[in-house]
Amino acid sequence: MAVDWSSFHVLANTSELVQEGVLSLPPAARTRPDRLPESYWNKILMMHGQDARLVLEKRLRPTDMDSGQGRLSIPRLQIRANFLSSEEIRTLNNRESITIPLIEPCLEVRRGLQLKKWNYNNRNFSYVLTKQWNLVAHPFEWNQLREHGLIQLWSFRENGHLCFCLVNCEAPPAAE
Repeated sequence: MAVDWSSFHVLANTSELVQEGVLSLPPAARTRPDRLPESYWNKILMMHGQDARLVLEKRLRPTDMDSGQGRLSIPRLQIRANFLSSEEIRTLNNRESITIPLIEPCLEVRRGLQLKKWNYNNRNFSYVLTKQWNLVAHPFEWNQLREHGLIQLWSFRENGHLCFCLVNCEAPPAAE
């Protein structure tokens, strides 16, 4: 059986483009480990948190970084894990918000963000993080978030209450 070596070159070039962020793969095709960096684990443990789950990995859209919009979109079709309790689902379905803390990429805990559900029609919706989002997204120096930058959003529980961690996958690790 003859081997077509050109396909190996294509795979190698594709892998390099993905690593450089030029090419993006669908979630099922990604090889990035779904492990929370140790610095975040340490912060969660300091908060007596547990049950960390990868909720979402996505590239930040221009609307996520627009201070006039003031929100981070969590599209339903990109969610990887069930992270809401039945009570939280009822709250969001009743058009109420849930106030949550967020561990930022700089490892500071930002309190006062609000999780909401935005319905586009009866079958399509997104969750959004609002309120303090602009303080997380701007200024650049703290969290180094940028349009099209790759992020992961993790959930965890602190004394049963929903919390999030935001990991900037393309920034240098935060100092502890």
